[in-house]
Amino acid sequence: MYQYTDRKNRTLADRVNAAAERRLDQGTEQDKGAATALLADMLRAAAQHGVTLDVFDWVTDLPGTCYRAMARRRDPADRVNAAAERRPDEGTEQDRAAATALLADILHAAAKHGITLDTFDWVTDLPSTCYRAVLRHRDLTDRINEAAQRRTTPGTEEQKAAATVLLADMLHAAAQHGVTLDWVTDLPGNCYAAVVSRLHARTTQWATAS
Repeated sequence: MYQYTDRKNRTLADRVNAAAERRLDQGTEQDKGAATALLADMLRAAAQHGVTLDVFDWVTDLPGTCYRAMARRRDPADRVNAAAERRPDEGTEQDRAAATALLADILHAAAKHGITLDTFDWVTDLPSTCYRAVLRHRDLTDRINEAAQRRTTPGTEEQKAAATVLLADMLHAAAQHGVTLDWVTDLPGNCYAAVVSRLHARTTQWATAS
């Protein structure tokens, strides 16, 4: 392979490794090798037009683009696992398996329209979307417990139960308008914080009255 270098004398492998290190999911050595080969072939084609990697650097991150393209070609289960690892709450193996199955079914349906996962990658991170959808479909109590665990002080079972009831009532009210609030806000977390704040305010009032 022709060893292109940029103006800083970095090889293509150096550039691809740097692109990988900027990502939360750094991928595999196989991804890096495939991206380096892709980058070399693209630059070989560009050289016929007098365009070098330095020229591309002014308009786009070509090494990063090549790396993302190769990383996205991995197995759907790998893509879902990578999506899970980017989240503070990585969920369970059951969640990942369910998200992988959901992704497979969506891609099967999309294939009838000539749409592949690569096509979706231009507009949305479909593996992450499937994983979030699975997590959001879990029991409300589980969602409140997760919200509580993200707090410095997890709180009491009474607070969790009250937050679950509040969440259920708010979701019921929103459903009458055809609205799913999880896409715009962390409603379980907000409900839990509201309950904790309300009980804290009551405690303060009682202490003051005493």
